[in-house]
Amino acid sequence: RETEQGLRNYCIFHLMLDCGLRRQEVVHLCLHHLNAPQNILTIEKSKGSKSRFVLIPDFLIAALQQYFDLKGIKSGPMFYTLRAFKPITYYTVKMFYQDLKVESGIDRLHGHLLRHTFAISFLIGGGNMEFLRVFMGHFDYASTKTYVELATQLKILGAPVYKLDPIFFKFGY
Repeated sequence: RETEQGLRNYCIFHLMLDCGLRRQEVVHLCLHHLNAPQNILTIEKSKGSKSRFVLIPDFLIAALQQYFDLKGIKSGPMFYTLRAFKPITYYTVKMFYQDLKVESGIDRLHGHLLRHTFAISFLIGGGNMEFLRVFMGHFDYASTKTYVELATQLKILGAPVYKLDPIFFKFGY
């Protein structure tokens, strides 16, 4: 997080891990989508042209603000390329995960895996299926049920699971 690239990539990584965003959703984020006082991020025109709200933890809001201040971002897209002041693309995020995969030595590492981790962590942490369906932007429960089965198996095995921020468990319980 000491460099512009490191801070940007940290924010992208945690948006996918801690908010369950898709790669394309991260690419299309704009500054006006962030409502920091209410810890809400609006995802517009996602898969199936649907829009939704997701919760965003304080630590991630702070990291994003640090990135915005560093880049001098006051409006428009949230994330920019390093060499030119152009918005990032789907390919930018894909290459970030390719590089991370090589650097970490983890064979199976891609952005969508973080989305799965978010869903399973949410359920194991005590979240309900309806909230998860809304957070993930699923049309119905068919896609969401897959995560219930995986979460149940991991819970039975006692496998360690990523701990989500408590903000996800303060509302509706």
